[in-house]
Amino acid sequence: MASGLVIGIFPDADAKALEDALLAQQIDPSKVKVFAGDGDDSESSTLDFIEVFSDTESITGLSDDMTRGTGVLADSGGTAVPGITGPDPGFRAYFPEEGVSKHYLDGFPVPDDEVDNFDDAIADGRAVVLYPDAGADEQKIAAAFKAAGLQNVRSY
Repeated sequence: MASGLVIGIFPDADAKALEDALLAQQIDPSKVKVFAGDGDDSESSTLDFIEVFSDTESITGLSDDMTRGTGVLADSGGTAVPGITGPDPGFRAYFPEEGVSKHYLDGFPVPDDEVDNFDDAIADGRAVVLYPDAGADEQKIAAAFKAAGLQNVRSY
């Protein structure tokens, strides 16, 4: 039996365009979660953006080579303690290396044979939009997602 999750892929991670498209279909933004890579200004959006990034992206924006020898604390690798310190608290999801978390959407009832498509969409710079508790409105929300321009809309 379906749990009422509706999921789809927006063509890019533009927070304003996504929010406008969803609002035009009368979708309550407080009930939507959006998984997207860091880069767009999602802070100005009322949507719940869950940004994902890997360790190949810099948390501070400065490479070690840019600060080496300057006396900056991050010089020589910083004061991180393996297994204790983590990502910048401003980020909602952190995957330090490929394979650490099986999927970005762990915890949601997306079948294993389909979850890779959503993970790939996030990695390619698109936004994956979830409406976790659609309940009896599941078909209505799925139709609204499609009308808002989301692709590969699925209900679980």
